[in-house]
Amino acid sequence: MGRGICACLTREGADVVVSDLDLERAGETAAAAEQAGRSGLAVQGDVTSEDDCGAVVRQALAAFGQVDIVVNNAGHFGSKLSAPFTTLTGEDWDENYEVNVKGPFFMCKAVADHMMERRSGKIVNISSISAKRDPVFLPAYAAAKNALLNLTRVVAKDLGPYNVNVNAVLPGLVWTPFWERLAPMLAAQDPDNPREPRAVFDEIAGSAVLGRPQTPEDVGNLVAFLASEEARNITGQAIHVDGGIAMG
Repeated sequence: MGRGICACLTREGADVVVSDLDLERAGETAAAAEQAGRSGLAVQGDVTSEDDCGAVVRQALAAFGQVDIVVNNAGHFGSKLSAPFTTLTGEDWDENYEVNVKGPFFMCKAVADHMMERRSGKIVNISSISAKRDPVFLPAYAAAKNALLNLTRVVAKDLGPYNVNVNAVLPGLVWTPFWERLAPMLAAQDPDNPREPRAVFDEIAGSAVLGRPQTPEDVGNLVAFLASEEARNITGQAIHVDGGIAMG
């Protein structure tokens, strides 16, 4: 999803700094930005580390002189399904909170002074329809992604007087490595109805109002809009890109 977001931002003229635990994959996305005619910088970083988040911002400033847009896209649901919720461990809960809430907090904190000083900036947090659909098999993930919506509103209020917009995007069903891990787990929950993981995904995506899954670029197009001047009066909002599935 991050690569699709970067593609849409570079299309609109952005240079990108790509931070990931996996430096090789970050480098592939940065290279794609350069192939599109923009500059790309790959940085290894762990969003659960406040020091790493600060280092990412410092490296971005050293390379480009300013940071106009921050997209908090890292996401984590854990290593197992957790239904009922009593099967959750404290470690499961902490892992979800660390990546999905504390990570965006650290990144927002790291860039806040710079954006406040410039009186300009756009922050987009990537939440999830799980924040609204309350999937019983991912309670910690759903709770964390809902907490991210609250954090979005709080940061929007804090930074609004400095002309910084802060919004959240709630993607729907996007076939990514996240779903490549999740779909087999869901398939295993129904052994009497054997299906390939992609078939499980397509069945869920097909239940949306529009009857189809979303793409990384669908999410990226909204991020690019929220990062644009056309969205200068939109802040503190949570916007779905989900084919209408959250209405179900």
